[in-house]
Amino acid sequence: MYGQYQNNYNQPPPPPQQQQWGQQPPSSYAGPGGPGGPGGYGYNQGPPQQPQQQPYGGPPPPVNYGAHPAQNGYGGGYNAPPPQQPYGGHSPQPPYGASPAQPSYAGPPPHSQQQQYGAQGGYGAPPPQQQPFTQSQGARFLGIPIPAPSPAVPVNNLSGYNAQFDAERIRKATKGFGTDERTIVDTLSPLDPFQMEVLSRTYEQTVGRTLKKTLEKELSGWLENTLVLLSLGPLGGDIHLLHRACAGMGTHEDLLVELLLCRTNEEIFHLKEGYKRVYGKDLVSTVRGELSMKTERMFNMALSGQRDESTYVNHQQVQQDVEALYRAGPGKIGTDEIGVCGILISRSDAHLQAIAQAFPQRHRVTLSQMVQNEFSGHMRDGLVYIAKGAENDGQGVVRDAEMLHAAMAGLGTKDERMIYRIVRSHWNRPRFNAIKNQYQAAYRETLKRAVEGETTGKYEKALVGIIEQN
Repeated sequence: MYGQYQNNYNQPPPPPQQQQWGQQPPSSYAGPGGPGGPGGYGYNQGPPQQPQQQPYGGPPPPVNYGAHPAQNGYGGGYNAPPPQQPYGGHSPQPPYGASPAQPSYAGPPPHSQQQQYGAQGGYGAPPPQQQPFTQSQGARFLGIPIPAPSPAVPVNNLSGYNAQFDAERIRKATKGFGTDERTIVDTLSPLDPFQMEVLSRTYEQTVGRTLKKTLEKELSGWLENTLVLLSLGPLGGDIHLLHRACAGMGTHEDLLVELLLCRTNEEIFHLKEGYKRVYGKDLVSTVRGELSMKTERMFNMALSGQRDESTYVNHQQVQQDVEALYRAGPGKIGTDEIGVCGILISRSDAHLQAIAQAFPQRHRVTLSQMVQNEFSGHMRDGLVYIAKGAENDGQGVVRDAEMLHAAMAGLGTKDERMIYRIVRSHWNRPRFNAIKNQYQAAYRETLKRAVEGETTGKYEKALVGIIEQN
């Protein structure tokens, strides 16, 4: 299946409409946070609820919402971007795991009310009633602030960043005979999501063609793959990957696992809205058309965007869920797949971490090992992805280091997986540093050295350039 994905990947998708992202942030928008990035990265407490504001242009109406073979690895994820800085570099960020500062940039949507949901019943019971996500002035994706998507007024300039200078650098690097790939790498790799958004808009205004189309025209192979994904930013990159996962012959469920499971309700909202805006299709219907049976139901649960996002842990409910998971798996003849999905997909990151700690104490097998033993196929891969994210550090760092290693282990490099895992992870720079530290501790080799051993030429320099930004 992965070979199919590689073969399909370099076929360019239909040109997306230029996305209307974000408003210009204040001079200081940093502040790690968010209820958790993909893979249950909830190592940050969400900022306090902001006073309700109407963004210029008006928000959309309130919307109600709501992981593949073991050798493929597990995960992706992010944290807070740097504050505004002079062009050409990034200011230091709080270390991974540090307490979040009070953000001055508009915060994420209100958290669910903290309440004990042990009374909700046994496994498979719905999470407690909570506030539905509604679009606010600020936007968060993959654990970091991003330019607010359309219909918000787009960011046109940023103090301390000269987007016109970078746009001209890329124009000259792609003008005439031959392409200066190194200049493109050096220009794109240091940028944060806001700078990348402003550059993309400035380039289109200057050249009359989108940056994505220019990169697709001037580059090829894995270098094109890397820089196109990088140029789209966190949200645009994930929307692009969702399209690739569902396009062509066959569905790439392994990629859907990393893109759709363990996401916050706000992230699911942005993915569904963005996919509709760029490709004119309903994401839920598209995914449903690509899958079948219980795997389809698992992804439908994730796309509902109704996860509990409370940081409160009801330990009585944890013990009930531990026993319910056992009864649905090893404790019965046959496996109640949907019952297990109902718990692992709907529970909060903090609750899942507590389950992962309690399960082996009670049943002498880890949560992920239980899933491996009881499930098969794509549903097993998805649930192992969730369980691995809840185990160890409880924030998916160990899992994501294993995932990066899996993309380079064995005969042949899984280039596609290595690319999107590195690019997606690098946006959350403090967290990416934690992943790199874990990688070196586990495999006695730096991630940079490992990538250098698996790649060559300008493609190697592009990935190393991204890794070195942290």
